[in-house]
Amino acid sequence: QLSVGQLQRVSIARAVLNKPKYIIADEPTSSLDDENAKAVLDLFLAQAAANQAGLIIATHDKRVKDCFQNTYQI
Repeated sequence: QLSVGQLQRVSIARAVLNKPKYIIADEPTSSLDDENAKAVLDLFLAQAAANQAGLIIATHDKRVKDCFQNTYQI
């Protein structure tokens, strides 16, 4: 039995495991505390840079939005 946060972290790990050309995440930090949310964002940014991948994140989380300058709001 995994918690919602643990399941979310497993999904995040699976998303970057195969070095995708695009990382697409929908609310990746919604169930995470501040420390783990930062770790997830750092992981996404590092993997996107290392693999020259595009990074698309859909979120309502201000912690995520504050990490990016080129954001689009719909």
